[in-house]
Amino acid sequence: MTEQTRQPEGAAKLVDPGKLTGVQAPEVDPSLLARGGPGQPRPAAPAPSQRPPRDDGKLPRDAAGAPRDLTFAEMKKLKDAVTETLRTVFDPEIPVNIYELGLVYNVSVTPRGLVEVRMTLTSPACPVAGTLPGDVERKLRGVEWVAEAVVILVWEPPWTKSMMSEAAKLELNIQ
Repeated sequence: MTEQTRQPEGAAKLVDPGKLTGVQAPEVDPSLLARGGPGQPRPAAPAPSQRPPRDDGKLPRDAAGAPRDLTFAEMKKLKDAVTETLRTVFDPEIPVNIYELGLVYNVSVTPRGLVEVRMTLTSPACPVAGTLPGDVERKLRGVEWVAEAVVILVWEPPWTKSMMSEAAKLELNIQ
């Protein structure tokens, strides 16, 4: 194997056969390609028709009893609650939650109770790539004031061990 085709230890074995020269291309699992691995189109957030409908009934009410926008203080409280909920979701192969693992890149909250989480996985070949984002969305929909939750799986920047919190590194005995 040449230096160009050698993969780092622990790297996903997703290989673009078109980039290999002089080496027999390995068989690539089509399900990996569908997950938007390196060199593949990035999966978009699920189409609105595939997501559960907004639940404005979870928003606070104004004096007339109609759903109202969250205040800045309520949005901050909601973001904190979302972060705590993300800390209850664990990668099934690693005994550390996805937040401490550094898999969550961004959490945004709108006054209308939309929570959007941009996250990644340790590898595009992760066995839970097809289920973990949906599991995260379902958990987030259970948080007070979350009218809608969207998890967007991204691959850039690629996840590295340096993204883990110090607590996660201690838990996994990583320097």
